[in-house]
Amino acid sequence: METATIDPTICRQCRGLCCQGHPGAWTDPERFAVLFFGGRPLAISRLERELPLLGLHLDDWGGVPVPVPINTETGCIFQGDAGCRFSPAERPCQCLGLIPTIDTLMEGEIHCHMPEEVGSGTTRENWRAYWEKVGQ
Repeated sequence: METATIDPTICRQCRGLCCQGHPGAWTDPERFAVLFFGGRPLAISRLERELPLLGLHLDDWGGVPVPVPINTETGCIFQGDAGCRFSPAERPCQCLGLIPTIDTLMEGEIHCHMPEEVGSGTTRENWRAYWEKVGQ
């Protein structure tokens, strides 16, 4: 993803505070399909069956099903002691797009910024358009 803003130094020091809050989503349905399903068109019924095997599930974003990592009591299921278990090439678009800030380290609260192109509204609309395109 071209808008990746990963800052390993800040992320390592904050120990994934954003990841502990909640998992990010794949904003680009086509990228998600390529990463997990060989680029084949997705079907909601298939995702409902297969996503749990991948540590993912469909979340309802204002009536739109969006695949996201499973959220546990400690946050994203893919966040471990050594960081994210996804390679940067596989990570959700929102995780890659999140802009880290030193204020997060200083205050212990998330002050990172989510650019609009990977924000929740954009993500929801991208998935809505995708489901309409594939007839879901």
